[in-house]
Amino acid sequence: MRKPRLEFEGGLYHLITRGNNRQPIFGSDDDYRKFLLQLAHQRVRLPFYLYAYCLMPNHVHLLVERQKDSISRVMQRLLTAYSQYHNRKYRKSGHLLQGRYKAILCQSDQYLAELVRYIHLNPVRAKMVRSPREFRYSSHRAYLGLDETSLVDDEPVLRHFGATKKLARERFRLFVRAGMKQGHQEAFYRAEGGRILGSEEFVAKTKHRIGEIPRGARPEVKAGSRLDAEAVMRAVEKVTGLKRREFCTARKTGEVVLVKEAVIVVGREHGASNADLARLLGLDASVVSRRYESGKEKMRESQEARRLVKRVRDELEGKK
Repeated sequence: MRKPRLEFEGGLYHLITRGNNRQPIFGSDDDYRKFLLQLAHQRVRLPFYLYAYCLMPNHVHLLVERQKDSISRVMQRLLTAYSQYHNRKYRKSGHLLQGRYKAILCQSDQYLAELVRYIHLNPVRAKMVRSPREFRYSSHRAYLGLDETSLVDDEPVLRHFGATKKLARERFRLFVRAGMKQGHQEAFYRAEGGRILGSEEFVAKTKHRIGEIPRGARPEVKAGSRLDAEAVMRAVEKVTGLKRREFCTARKTGEVVLVKEAVIVVGREHGASNADLARLLGLDASVVSRRYESGKEKMRESQEARRLVKRVRDELEGKK
């Protein structure tokens, strides 16, 4: 039986496509540029966040966060458009690419920066260049501020490396350099069943979310996982003493942002979708995804944030 598609808004996906029979995909600099132009075009037509890319001679790596349009639709249009261009230019027919692209759903808070680094180091591992900054067809130069025309969304990654862009870029450069001796990381490809990269808890929650639960098994998720976003909102109102109209506003005061991020962090833990959280908080689903990353980071740094999230969790668990 075919497994359910691991696609949902806000998911982080490592996408890999290869040339048929490992044949080259790119034969000239113009080919690389054409692929990037097609990627930029599809990003406008079917918006998504692009955190990293690397165009190797016979395969491509993309790290994207899905928005409203499905990853399969984005990839179908991108790869079809490039394949048609390639076959016209080289007067070929048949399949340029090897079957279906590989899509691995990744745990964002644990693997985002690691995957960006790993993707940028592909040309170094292949001994094409000595340093990733020498390779023109990856997003690494954009992260270093050397390519202002890049289409990559580097802010969600760089903000974890420093308060200023200059400091963040330098620390990111050192982070990538530190990984140059790591070599091939089979775990990034194998994942769980070749489809999910993350902790056991993340894998269990994902399978529960898409309805893929083994017969006779119960997914190992935290207490409260079946509560909806509305229940989380009520819990936050109770523990903070605030009405939702006071924090579901466009204001960006420290208190409002802290409360919104608590709703999002706890809501995601308990299986609430980005769409539901966005509707209740008056945000775009893409903003919910970004606020989730910010909230997780804040919990690592702020006792106040940790205390608020714990109180909301306790309130929810006490109601079950």
